[in-house]
Amino acid sequence: MPFNLVGFAEATPGAGIVPLNVALNEQLYRVVVDDLYITKEAPYVLGVFGIGTSTLGDILLRQAKMIDYAIKKTSLVADVAPLCSFTDYFGRPLPLRVDKLSVLAVNATDEANLVGVMLGSGKITQAMKDQVNPTHVISGYGDTNTVAYTWTHVPITWNQALDAGIYEIVGMRGSIFGNTEMGLMRLSIPGSQSWKPGVPAAQASADHEEWQSLEELPAKDWAVMGIQFDTEHLPNIEVLSIGVNSDENVELTLQKVG
Repeated sequence: MPFNLVGFAEATPGAGIVPLNVALNEQLYRVVVDDLYITKEAPYVLGVFGIGTSTLGDILLRQAKMIDYAIKKTSLVADVAPLCSFTDYFGRPLPLRVDKLSVLAVNATDEANLVGVMLGSGKITQAMKDQVNPTHVISGYGDTNTVAYTWTHVPITWNQALDAGIYEIVGMRGSIFGNTEMGLMRLSIPGSQSWKPGVPAAQASADHEEWQSLEELPAKDWAVMGIQFDTEHLPNIEVLSIGVNSDENVELTLQKVG
């Protein structure tokens, strides 16, 4: 049931029904410009997040010989909360073939788009989430200038010290600040390149400050998926955004397993 968060983003893809480039610096998948090759380990869509600068319409997920998955729920990049831009398929994931996947935006004008797709090994039901027994919640921050349309590595300074051991990551939330926009955030655990789950990132109100009125964030609660780290290799993150952002906030829910 683990999943990866991948991104498609482009500044001027065109008007009409237009394909979006796979975000730069994607290291988990084979990529050819606007095609990302689905693997047998993660052939299901667990969630879709879509934002544009002014007039974004549907998001289309397309494979050869397949009717498009047409996702209606999108919003403006400058909106504060990602819930209005996210469609949740955790409990009823959409199947894909082990073949190339392209993501298309329906644009009324030639504008910047960013789409996040969660690709997983299978469904994550509420019953699976209810089996989690959290033991810790930690928060951290970064001060890295992100590169637009590119997964940017962000080292995290954690605000709390953990007892030595092994921890399962069972939830995540995040926000970014600097360009008045939402984006995507995924985990980067030193020494691990198998899975990079993540979440839509909210727009922060100021440097390392979350909006007090922020509504519920999507996809923040996970099942036990084998996404683990030890205290010698604390997690960092990668951020994808349309503009350049300079401050990052992240919160992780943990279950100590060793």
